[in-house]
Amino acid sequence: MRGYCQHYQSYCISLGCVLIIGLIFIRNTPAYSQPAFQTNHSSAELIVKIKAHQLLNHGVQQYTEGKYNAAINSYKQVLLLQDQLNDRQGIGRTYSVLGRAYYKAGKYKDAIIAHQEAIKIFTELGEKALAANQLNNLGIAYDSLGKYSTALSYYQKALSIFQQLNDPVELGRTLDNMSFTYYNLGKYADALNQYQTALQIRRTLNDKRGEGITLQGIGNIYIELGQYSKSLEYYQQALVALKSIDEAKLQGFVISGIGYVYAQQHLYAKALEYYQSALTLYRQAGSRREEGHTLNGMGDAYLYLKKYDKSLKSLNHSLEISRAIGDRQYEGINLNSLGKFYKLKNNFSKSLELYQQALAISKEIGDRPGERITLSAIGDLLAQRKPELAIIFYKQAVNVTENIRRDLRVLSREHQKSYTQTVANTYRSLANLLLSQGRVLEAQQVLELLKIQELRDFTRNTRVGGEATGIALARIEEDILNKFGTLIAFGAKVYECEQQKCSKLSQLRDQLDALTTKFNQDSNAFRKTLQDRLASDPALLEPAQMSSTAAKIVTVEPGTVLIYPLVLKDKIRILLAARAGEEGVVFRSFETPVSQEQLWKTVAQFRTQLSSSGDMVAVKATSQQLYDLLIKPLENELKDKTVQHLVFALDRSTRYIPMAALFDGQQYLIQRYRISTVLNAGLTNVSDRLPPNKQDNNVLAMGVSKGFSGFNPLSNVPQELDAIVQQSGNEQVGIFPGLKLLNEAFNFRALRDNLTGNKILHIATHGKFEAGRPENSFLLSGTGDKLTVEQIQNLQNYMKDTHLVVLSACETALGGVDADGIEMSGISFYFLTNGAKAVIASLWLVNDASTSQLMQQFYQNLSTGKMTKAEALRQAQITMITGKNLSSDTQGQRSSVKFTPGTSEQSTLISRNLSHPYYWAPFILIGNGL
Repeated sequence: MRGYCQHYQSYCISLGCVLIIGLIFIRNTPAYSQPAFQTNHSSAELIVKIKAHQLLNHGVQQYTEGKYNAAINSYKQVLLLQDQLNDRQGIGRTYSVLGRAYYKAGKYKDAIIAHQEAIKIFTELGEKALAANQLNNLGIAYDSLGKYSTALSYYQKALSIFQQLNDPVELGRTLDNMSFTYYNLGKYADALNQYQTALQIRRTLNDKRGEGITLQGIGNIYIELGQYSKSLEYYQQALVALKSIDEAKLQGFVISGIGYVYAQQHLYAKALEYYQSALTLYRQAGSRREEGHTLNGMGDAYLYLKKYDKSLKSLNHSLEISRAIGDRQYEGINLNSLGKFYKLKNNFSKSLELYQQALAISKEIGDRPGERITLSAIGDLLAQRKPELAIIFYKQAVNVTENIRRDLRVLSREHQKSYTQTVANTYRSLANLLLSQGRVLEAQQVLELLKIQELRDFTRNTRVGGEATGIALARIEEDILNKFGTLIAFGAKVYECEQQKCSKLSQLRDQLDALTTKFNQDSNAFRKTLQDRLASDPALLEPAQMSSTAAKIVTVEPGTVLIYPLVLKDKIRILLAARAGEEGVVFRSFETPVSQEQLWKTVAQFRTQLSSSGDMVAVKATSQQLYDLLIKPLENELKDKTVQHLVFALDRSTRYIPMAALFDGQQYLIQRYRISTVLNAGLTNVSDRLPPNKQDNNVLAMGVSKGFSGFNPLSNVPQELDAIVQQSGNEQVGIFPGLKLLNEAFNFRALRDNLTGNKILHIATHGKFEAGRPENSFLLSGTGDKLTVEQIQNLQNYMKDTHLVVLSACETALGGVDADGIEMSGISFYFLTNGAKAVIASLWLVNDASTSQLMQQFYQNLSTGKMTKAEALRQAQITMITGKNLSSDTQGQRSSVKFTPGTSEQSTLISRNLSHPYYWAPFILIGNGL
């Protein structure tokens, strides 16, 4: 998080552990409280001991004042003196505090070396507890480097030692540290489990301090899950525990956390009240680092409230503190915040200067997430004035992002929020600028990466998408970026001279001014060269190694086009890819002027109208509005009679639209074309299709017909399964060979143990997918248990034969109303990543009887062996649009709708005209449409 919502992590020093938010009183530990003023020592040795003790006390004082670099120098001098005395235990303990100071100064690699030395010495001396404490310290340092698996390995070693020593206090602290690492990894369930175990230990020991720390950690996790009321509940419990022992500084952490909760809900005035209270506590405790972090949070809040004077004052004060205590990482964060401030105040040059300083710091300390944030911010700043330059910085931001992911480095909490809130926008902004300049092949690559990035954020899984090399820069772009790097490096040299007030400052500033003037001249020449090349031949800028992932989609089946809508604040940009020749792809770019807000309102209205089988006139009118926005601009391209299959890679609110139901004034889109969607073209496996002989397509069909508390019975499911699966020895009844498991026979083990060897998995049950919280999403088994996302992920080794998954249940692809709509992929995503080539799922609460009929028609079409999956679904939907003799059961809906006992379970069969999109439009095909 952005510093003002902190996690506690146990950092171990000398004979015991203290928290990173606590003060260190090394002078009171047995190792240092008696400086061996013994008469049996030589006078020279005694002098060395006294000097070592004084230096150590001085270092501790510097540390408590937040002067970490000064403390480091003092501790190094202590080590030299202790080496003269051959004081091995003293050296071990000094390495421990030296590592601590390195950590606070943001020098994590140096901290690791110091703690490793301490471990080596304590292990030689047989000091198990001290060695285990240092293992915890190593874990914390590796946490800060984003090397979480390494951190966990050290925590596990420490945990084992403390278990052997039967030390519950250190066990609790170690479990807290492990929880923090799981938190960084996005493994919130694991983090909560560890915290609950730690909490039990704390309460057994009546350790109010530790209890407050653990409760605050739990509260932080619930912030990540978006459960703000739950977070506040744990924060309040933490405050009660900490107030009972008058832990002011720890209370400050909890109170600033409460402020952060309100800031996340855009309640900035209320957030400021809590930040101010936390600030008071930090100042009372002399906690300079935390004071600075809180001031930065206050500055951001004031900025959103347009209280610019207060914002600038808070941000500048925060920067002063960061510089005074040597907190380089947070200095970079402060500079970014100030850069944003001056950007909003339209001070372009000042904003760019601050971003340059922030970038120099990120590069110096190896803070790649911070580097990515600043590069993107520079892109934002340049986008309106110098779009050609902005593209370079956006590209580099994307490439740093991909490098971070390749190393599986999840972000530090200092950057987590600003990172996740801006990273997808970087990809989107880059794609927009590229499209505006006609650089469509590059734009298509960025759009592909955008889809992957959104899935990463949504699933909290950095492995999504596999390896990616980022976006290639043209040679002239690389050249200008290298020149900017030279400028940044020299600017860092000038900054260092400014801090030290060196004698060459004026001369260095002259050189920096000259470099800046030269860079501006070079960048203007670059822009002119770029514009000339774009005017003559845009392809000259496309690097030769760049390949199009769109090709495998549009060339695998004749008549296929791939459509990317890109939803921006004031427009929709639409990129269309179509086949050109045998293996080539041609791109066309279109633009529709509509605000993001207006688009969402129209989509929301359409979805409301589709939630029941209501007024068809209103439905068609709204549908036509969306058709005009998304399809009409492409009509000239789509009029070609060879175009038969539209594949959509949807964006933001367009994900909520059943594209099949778009109405052109005469007919629905599905009546003209086959339609499918892809999460990402590159991730879509189109290498094969279902065998044409239906006897080669075994089906595992599972379903639930009976009701459970909160879930209506689904009386049509048995008929649905009977119609799909052939009865044993009777190929005249049913469509495909296979196995059907109904009610109690349908559970996770039955699914897992019978999945291998089946081409199709059909699940007819209640289901729900919750937006942004996949851990709360599920399918209902026949025993009433929830089949969770985690269990679905465990099916990876059993789905090698599975080609198609059909989720004949509602809400399996629909979450809450979310601006990005990525949750629309829902549980489907987890089946696709486990090996399935395609998934059919629903967008809203579906009618039980009409769904059963549509599914039977779909499988009947598929069994002919003459239709692709997309065509089989299309024909099933057209049958419902044109058929007049079908009926539906209006009572049974496959959802998590609460079932009220006492109502009639005997649903009434009512004649319906199933041409209404409510009945046929919710089902979408995701992935391989062949």
